[in-house]
Amino acid sequence: MRRPAMDWDVKDLKELEDKIWRCTACGTCKIAYNYGPPTLWGEICPSGVEFGFEGMMASKGKIAFARGILSGELPWDERLVEDIYKCTVCAGCQTQCQLDHKPFIPEIIEAMRRRAVKDGVGPLPKHRALLQSLKSYNNPYQGPRRARTDWLRTFKKEGKPIKDINKEPAEILYFVGCTGAFNINTRGVPIATASLFQKLGLDFGVLGENELCCGSTAMRIGDVDEFKRLAEQNLNTFRRLHQEKGVNTIVTSCAGCYRAIKKDYSLSSEYEKLMEGIKVVHTVEFLYGLFKEGKLKLTGTLDWTVTYHDPCHAGRHLSKFIIDEEGKELWKGAYVGIDESECLYDIPRELLKAIPGVTLLEMERIRANSYCCGGGGGVMTGFGEWAAKNASLRIQEGMATGANYMVSICPFCHYNLNEGAKLIQSPMKVYDLVQLLDQVMEG
Repeated sequence: MRRPAMDWDVKDLKELEDKIWRCTACGTCKIAYNYGPPTLWGEICPSGVEFGFEGMMASKGKIAFARGILSGELPWDERLVEDIYKCTVCAGCQTQCQLDHKPFIPEIIEAMRRRAVKDGVGPLPKHRALLQSLKSYNNPYQGPRRARTDWLRTFKKEGKPIKDINKEPAEILYFVGCTGAFNINTRGVPIATASLFQKLGLDFGVLGENELCCGSTAMRIGDVDEFKRLAEQNLNTFRRLHQEKGVNTIVTSCAGCYRAIKKDYSLSSEYEKLMEGIKVVHTVEFLYGLFKEGKLKLTGTLDWTVTYHDPCHAGRHLSKFIIDEEGKELWKGAYVGIDESECLYDIPRELLKAIPGVTLLEMERIRANSYCCGGGGGVMTGFGEWAAKNASLRIQEGMATGANYMVSICPFCHYNLNEGAKLIQSPMKVYDLVQLLDQVMEG
């Protein structure tokens, strides 16, 4: 019997009105001021870089849109709808902002999109095909469900099949994600991950054809009902697997899936109950724990010079903001601090430095100031050429360090950065960190 629908704390644009009016349009959100604007790489907002005028720039411009939509001064038209989707929702502007609406900036941008969908004018036509794919196939890539398991053939051929967790118990559910499963260019990520897990002798399995999209894409482009459908089914599946198959850990290689399951799903009234006894970790976070325990032994050598790209969804999107709710420090609702303890900034770098032969050269925009790969927030689907152009800017920044390889921990970033490298015919190669670890681990 299907559980009743859950209650979700997903705010309407009107519910965020008080936060929207806290913006003073100071413009700090436009540039990565945290370390002082460097000569070449000071920009933080992909929209501002591409479109170059205040109405599109960072949260300052987007919040002006929100005010106009709420007041009725900006009636929906084709241009306005397109403009609210010309944003990767990377939260770079949020990092720079120091005003009281800072904790709510990405939520405000996505609430505008939810309003557009609710009013029947959004999302963009290209997004509608993506949403139809979610409804028909439970993935955004218009791929048949059976194709989700294509990457598993490698292990079957080698006589090392991976458990189908629907049929066999396992302690670990490897939640592959749609990009790693369906995008041929990023299938190396789940293959390397499963290879590492087998070398480590871990008790893990996959959902195979029964895995559903995490729903992040639907949430980012404003279709909250489709997000809820997928999230509720996934949460119920996780609970069932915990009770019936012994799953106590969910590991995912995708930054978008990680953020969705860890942060977006927590907006459900049932989250704590359904996820009780289940830990959600990113693959590199999980592997780092095994590395510190001495179980992950990196004995091979890679004479590579690399730079590291921080994905938005594994970094600043996981920040927790401290708000003075009672007005005891400053005033009611004041933003007073940030907790970045869950942001995956240090772990990937420590693992890279632990690989024999690897030299890490940092770009100027890193950690909370990382420049978005350019494809998130529905931009890759809605504005593919711009997404690749964005990525090419990041590739150029990586090349400026003298590195030959760019490493990240997100298949979606991986794909778009590769598109950026192809666009400018760059020799820089893009890899996921697990691919490097798999190459140098004994076993």
